[in-house]
Amino acid sequence: HLLLVASASNFVTTSGTKIIDENGDEIFFSGINLGNWLVWEGYLMMGDFNYRTHTQFFDELSDALGGAEKASDFEYEWRLNYVDEKAIADLNDLGFNSVRVPFNYKLFYSGGQIVDDGFEFFDRVIEWCRNYGMYVLLDMHGAPGYQNPGDHCDNVDSNANQPRDTVKFWDGDNVQLTSSIWRHIALRYHNEPVVWGYDLINEPVPQAGREFELLPSLVTIRNAIREVDNNHIIVAEGSWWGSDLTKIDWMDSQVQSQSGIAQQWDDKIVYQIHHYGQASGTFGREKITNKLNIPLFIGEYGETEDYNLQAITDWAKQTLEGYFPWSFKKMSHDRTLWTIPPNEAYNQVKVYINNGGLPPTHLYNEMINFAQIN
Repeated sequence: HLLLVASASNFVTTSGTKIIDENGDEIFFSGINLGNWLVWEGYLMMGDFNYRTHTQFFDELSDALGGAEKASDFEYEWRLNYVDEKAIADLNDLGFNSVRVPFNYKLFYSGGQIVDDGFEFFDRVIEWCRNYGMYVLLDMHGAPGYQNPGDHCDNVDSNANQPRDTVKFWDGDNVQLTSSIWRHIALRYHNEPVVWGYDLINEPVPQAGREFELLPSLVTIRNAIREVDNNHIIVAEGSWWGSDLTKIDWMDSQVQSQSGIAQQWDDKIVYQIHHYGQASGTFGREKITNKLNIPLFIGEYGETEDYNLQAITDWAKQTLEGYFPWSFKKMSHDRTLWTIPPNEAYNQVKVYINNGGLPPTHLYNEMINFAQIN
């Protein structure tokens, strides 16, 4: 077990309901999401609220620019530049001490094999965060088979009605594949103290009647990680878009009878909730984690009025162990720190995607330039 020789004191850990930094002091994560970086969201790329996944937008971009290779060039340049060292430095100046990094499993799985493609981007943001004394939370935003019916998990089988029967994460070997990918990631970062945790799957929404399959699947993923990494915190989200902690409450009798899990399933575990809506709708969710004696933070909130954003933030500061609003930067929307104005070429591509016509393949260079300066 040479992989596990690093002292646990070098890493962020937990003590009861508190998160503890590498010096043994309590730490509160004033974090923010790096949304729309490694996972495109249709509403941010197109400025509308139509159902559109990363893959669907990629395919539309391929059509517009004259082929998948050109769309891949744009995607790669976007990922190289949307988050840069200056962004991390600016976030640090604003008082943030952590970033949550949403990613799709396909960055680590291609052609039926586990690959290393995502590490290029992870390594860069980890190094920048090290330079500015910040921490990284890795978030599998899109998992094999789709863990929810939303476009942000790249569920190409779903639509605006978000039918739950399109969620196939808990079918076939998807949980096992997810476990293998997380093991691969953990093997690389097992001795990396800048990474504070592994957010196993974003906003799970099991099919109706299958909610109690969530906790056993999380334990399976955890077990794979612990084969190579005993240093990092395991982060788990509640059912129903990360809002329902009752389905992962191991003290609940129904959870115990349905899942067979009746005790704490890791010694470094943190639960996470998400909430979009009025602040009052999320108050009190900490009662479950207080009972379980584990930390809780809010991993996504926002898209709301300033007063409501402030109310959720104040509640998190008083009650939880961290907050991560959504998101640091957006295109076409202003409920964010920074809004990117699209250039004329990008606007023309949007018009083509929406209305058809002659593919604007001549805009390739201008689109690449936009990806490089966004």
